[in-house]
Amino acid sequence: MKKAILVLVAIATVVSAGWFFVPGAYWTPQDGGIGFLYVQGEYPKVGWTADGRYSFDGDYWLDTELRTRFIGEQTDLRIEYSRDSLEDDWRKRSGDDETIGGYIVTEYSAYLRQHFNAGKANKFSLFAGLRHGDYESPYSANILSEDQDTIEETLFADAVDIGLEFSIDSRDDPENPQTAYYFGIKLGGLIFPGSDKPDFDYIDPMQLTDPDRKWPPSGSGYIELDQRFFGKLQMDEVPFPMILALRIGGGHHVTEVPHLVAFKAGVDDFLRGVDTRHLMGTSYYIMSGELRLQLWEESITPWILLHWLIPGYENPRPILEIVPFMEYGKVFGTYVRDDSQQMTIGAGLHWVFTDYTVLRWDVGYWPNGKTWSAYLSFEPSI
Repeated sequence: MKKAILVLVAIATVVSAGWFFVPGAYWTPQDGGIGFLYVQGEYPKVGWTADGRYSFDGDYWLDTELRTRFIGEQTDLRIEYSRDSLEDDWRKRSGDDETIGGYIVTEYSAYLRQHFNAGKANKFSLFAGLRHGDYESPYSANILSEDQDTIEETLFADAVDIGLEFSIDSRDDPENPQTAYYFGIKLGGLIFPGSDKPDFDYIDPMQLTDPDRKWPPSGSGYIELDQRFFGKLQMDEVPFPMILALRIGGGHHVTEVPHLVAFKAGVDDFLRGVDTRHLMGTSYYIMSGELRLQLWEESITPWILLHWLIPGYENPRPILEIVPFMEYGKVFGTYVRDDSQQMTIGAGLHWVFTDYTVLRWDVGYWPNGKTWSAYLSFEPSI
């Protein structure tokens, strides 16, 4: 009995010191049922998060980050790992809309970022990262559009990523800004080790017909721009707060790149609703907006059970937001299957637990492809 009490006291001490964890499950049209565990700790000089997920079909994803005030404003180490089995293999030339069966994507990355203050609202960061991807397919890339027996193939890609970021950021609460402005620019350089090997995975339709082609690009440079506006709408006839968020962004690679580092629609908050990896390319632009309707300032969630069961765990009564959104964008490149302007629409539920934690569940629809996608995240939306 004494041991049980000591364990409960230890748990309560740790939790009350700044820990936050969310176990649960959700469903998406692409991956079916997914179980997840999100754990977070925030302290004066150290913060960390870990987001682990496992689908009932055997796929898994891990995203963990450690933040500390070692030097400068903050130092971050982020590690991501994923194994995703996709029903459709989109590695076909532009204009061909047929799919030819599933393939397995395994990717992982590790990034180190160093942040510095560059003024009252300005921030400057340096980053370096390593990325790797393996792409297993029951089809060989150079015969996808030919009438031959299938040949199993595994392509790969490696990338060393080094660059800098600069931002003007007036958000006093980055996770749930009310009225603010953000502008960010990211400049990076990529090196592709192993790019001279025939099974290196460039996004280029020539790869589908000429397996002996010598791949000249051994690296690339890129730029990304991101601008966001936040404003609080005041309307006497509406009894709850409304936040309007707008975003304009774009990116460009100077040369051909592998799937590993291509700009991908349908990921996180970039054209939510598009099939995974259906639209990938070397350049993009996006314009999106969403309206956050803060309906309930102290909503009730299933995690109130933690408050009842664990002594010292704060009562989780978060702000509940209904968030309709709309996005316009376009992905450019020789690989892109549909180079017209795309639109996606959708809505989400957001629970704002703390200044550091926003639980977000979004459902997006892509009219051009007639597909739905669902997204669960612990990040702010726009």
